[in-house]
Amino acid sequence: MVIVWDYEERSVKGSHEIHKVRVEDVCFSRDSNYLISLGGRDDGNIVIWDVIKNEAMCGAFASNEIAGNAFIISRTNNRDKCFVTAGDNTFKVWRIDPASRKVHGVNVKVGKLRRSINCIAIDERDENAYCGTSSGDIIRARLNYHRDLAHTEPVRNPIMIGCYSKIPKDLKKMKAGEGELYAGGVRVVLLLKDGRIIVGAGDGTVDLVEIIENDINVTNKSVKLPNAPRIQSYLTENVTGSITSIELLGTQFILVGTSRCEIYQLKLSNFDMRLLVTCHTSAIYDIAFPHNYSEVFATGSTNDIRLWCLETQKELLRIAVPNFVCSSLCFSYDGKMIISAWNDGIIRAFAAQTGILVFLIHNAHIKAVSAVGITKDGKKIISGGCDGQVRIWDIRPNVQRLSAVLKEHRGAVTSLHISQNDENAISSSTDGTCIIWDLTLATRKKVLMGNTMYMSSRFSPNGVQILTCGTDRKIAFWETLDGLMVREIEGSTAGSLNCLDIGPDGQHFVTGSNDCIVKLWDYDSAETTHIGMGHAAIITACKFSPDGRCIVTVSADGAIMIWECPFISQFEETRIDKCSDSVATQSTCSIREEAWN
Repeated sequence: MVIVWDYEERSVKGSHEIHKVRVEDVCFSRDSNYLISLGGRDDGNIVIWDVIKNEAMCGAFASNEIAGNAFIISRTNNRDKCFVTAGDNTFKVWRIDPASRKVHGVNVKVGKLRRSINCIAIDERDENAYCGTSSGDIIRARLNYHRDLAHTEPVRNPIMIGCYSKIPKDLKKMKAGEGELYAGGVRVVLLLKDGRIIVGAGDGTVDLVEIIENDINVTNKSVKLPNAPRIQSYLTENVTGSITSIELLGTQFILVGTSRCEIYQLKLSNFDMRLLVTCHTSAIYDIAFPHNYSEVFATGSTNDIRLWCLETQKELLRIAVPNFVCSSLCFSYDGKMIISAWNDGIIRAFAAQTGILVFLIHNAHIKAVSAVGITKDGKKIISGGCDGQVRIWDIRPNVQRLSAVLKEHRGAVTSLHISQNDENAISSSTDGTCIIWDLTLATRKKVLMGNTMYMSSRFSPNGVQILTCGTDRKIAFWETLDGLMVREIEGSTAGSLNCLDIGPDGQHFVTGSNDCIVKLWDYDSAETTHIGMGHAAIITACKFSPDGRCIVTVSADGAIMIWECPFISQFEETRIDKCSDSVATQSTCSIREEAWN
């Protein structure tokens, strides 16, 4: 589906579903009178949408029967009715004819050369097109347009001028006429006004280059190569991940986007690099705040744990554990450690300020560790696994010893929560039970049963009640003392509830579900007070900040969203009165404030 939006009105201007299965690329014409869209391999069509009349004008097959699939579009800079498409062994120049409601294309002559083109950049005068290929070289083609801009049809057939590679540093390769290719292919090409080119490669290389007009001297050329070494590199920098986009920022900087969800800023004069934006590259499974400290929070995902600043949304620390998934994490009470659960069955503890591994518990569970928590005194870690067991660990400076194994659940443990007094813990499971455990005696106290797979459970701040949610879309209120259900409400009409959290004052709670909606509830009346719609995937975790001012939610697409809580919690008002001496953050955290600056 292709949707045209009115940016000022923030509304849909028009849409169509002419393409089948997939849309590869979209592009506006120079004056934005036409929207060109390109279908995927199941469709293979170009559709021209008249933006003014808000209707489809015409369409055509993007490539010939003997050619491959086209998957990129680039508009010309001086002609509103012209554009270029390219792809796997296809390279065509198009013109739109509004009078006959047709679009005409002509192939660019490339001879015997066979390339898969990843990107196109056209110069300001519409004379040359520069194409980055998956082979790691750059094709330059002459478009052969007439000097008169009113002529939209090329005077002669467009033709390839040359295929160029980098001038090698090795003298032997230079004498043989062998050029260097960009590893991972050329993904992005950006033309500068002075004629130089910014090249982004699949291996994360960003190059400032220029194509020289004369061939280098070759003394021993035994084989005719498909590309000529004419690309002279001036500045080079490497970023993490494959380059996906490069944009000019003013006249001094460029922005570089990567496949690792990162945006870098590079200065053109010296290629000084600075990381601007970063995020997780896959689903996020848990969030954790330090005790009584709302300035930072941690998230756990595949391959890493990241520490974020709540106010600036900047990444403070990244702890990498390649090829494994962090399913749960929590801070120690003093804020010095991050205890994390991983799908390889290991519990890992890291220093919160440096990310150094403090200790790890091998084979903490037979299967993956799915939930973890720590008592306030820091002497016990409670963990839950996909094997259904809840285990209690005694933590000492030099040794971590298994204290008790609680075998009651028959399904995977989905969440763990420790009461405020550290005497009880509650675990939820996919077997349809939530169990309240006595941590002192390491025994079961109460079992909460329901016709659902419980996904999350939480003690209220005063420890009197318990909230649970699960796949039946219900939120249940339970008494901690006798384990009886006192209330049950419908939390969602569309999808299962995956997570919930109670505010620090106990007046409100928040839920996240498979319908991608965040809901804020009043605890006493059990009514929805606010709804947040912004996630594009299922919500996997939600958490109140300790001061109750913000709500952080994460989803399966790796997004982190920070919501301003509409209520000022009583807990926050009391805490500010008691902690008025902390001018910087109004915080009583044991982590020193200046350590995070």
